[in-house]
Amino acid sequence: EASRVLVACNHVRAIKLFIESINSQCPYIAHQCRSYQHFLAGKCFTCKPGTGNCAVMGYHTDASPRLENEITPQANKFHETIGTKFYTMTGKEQPFCHRLYRINVELAKPLIAESWVQGFLKASLHSPSGVVHINLTPSGDMKFAHGTTHTIIVTHPSDLGGNVKKIELNWEYDMNVLEPRTLCLLWCNDHLYVKSVTVDEMELPGRGKRDTHFTNKLCSPSKRDYADIANGGRAVFVDICNEDKNEV
Repeated sequence: EASRVLVACNHVRAIKLFIESINSQCPYIAHQCRSYQHFLAGKCFTCKPGTGNCAVMGYHTDASPRLENEITPQANKFHETIGTKFYTMTGKEQPFCHRLYRINVELAKPLIAESWVQGFLKASLHSPSGVVHINLTPSGDMKFAHGTTHTIIVTHPSDLGGNVKKIELNWEYDMNVLEPRTLCLLWCNDHLYVKSVTVDEMELPGRGKRDTHFTNKLCSPSKRDYADIANGGRAVFVDICNEDKNEV
């Protein structure tokens, strides 16, 4: 087993993924996209019945939305998908199948904010089914430009059922000697200003299912329209985006 993993680890993993897909209750949903970078940026996060923009990976690939909803012969349906690239993300160990989440962090830009800050961001998603802890900077420190929206695709084995009630963000500023603007030796504003956080969770379309896209947008309970997160601090976001802040 060790020699096979060292020589052909990708192929060995493919076998394990296929075996798990046979009886797994978690659907291996993959998305059609022009590149893996576009997929990770959340630009290909749709799964509509009767379209070819998503598919099921593994043993139950014939349950893919396009194959289930079209009237054309099954052989022709499979033929039309040849050469099409689909992308997904899996866990490092069993269970390999994870739920896909798209996280949008909308950043505010008050006058006191730096044009961009660099650091690490983590999130805790609270729902009636439990709490999910997610790293929003899995590749290391990242630049966050105030006034823009940071989007990332993340995975977790837990299914929140599209019902996120609260989100906690934890921010850690990072100084980099290669980036002089990040050095806070004398003075700089290392705070992160966040306006809202949106969580999208994808469900696999089935017959009779119209909407398979669950969206939860959460905002800061502060009277301002953003949360001010200091270095090493955290902020809470709840489902009050459509409420009058003066009443909170």
